[in-house]
Amino acid sequence: MGNSTLITDYLGYGPAAGRPAAPAVPAGCLGLYYAADIGQVYVWDGAWQAWAPPGQSFAGSLAGAGTSQGTAAALAADVNLFTTVAAGSGAVLSAGAAGTWQKVLNRGAASLLVYPPPGGAIDAGAADAPATILAGGGATFWQNSATQWYSE
Repeated sequence: MGNSTLITDYLGYGPAAGRPAAPAVPAGCLGLYYAADIGQVYVWDGAWQAWAPPGQSFAGSLAGAGTSQGTAAALAADVNLFTTVAAGSGAVLSAGAAGTWQKVLNRGAASLLVYPPPGGAIDAGAADAPATILAGGGATFWQNSATQWYSE
């Protein structure tokens, strides 16, 4: 492995659409671009990988939906930002492998109900019972098994 005194040759930020197609980054150096509109960091190494996003997905401007686990909004991203939340509305965590996680941020006006996948439980709650994220709050949900999630 070689060493370089030049860590980054390009740092930038702005909307995802404003990201340069190919910055002039020498081989062995990194270019970084933060797409502020979608909360994504992109990396360009100048030699073999072009603007690779990290292994985390982001969904923003989400709205709480429904009033039960069956009608709540389905979460598909790792990081989920809710900006419209009506009283009693919610979201459902997606089932994955043990060790996976989903972060939920509530920037809406009301509390957001976050349900486990059908048959699952969050912390010491009953099966299918929601956790509550207050307006302005957030939580990370870790899947421990096929039916158990923990929050922090």
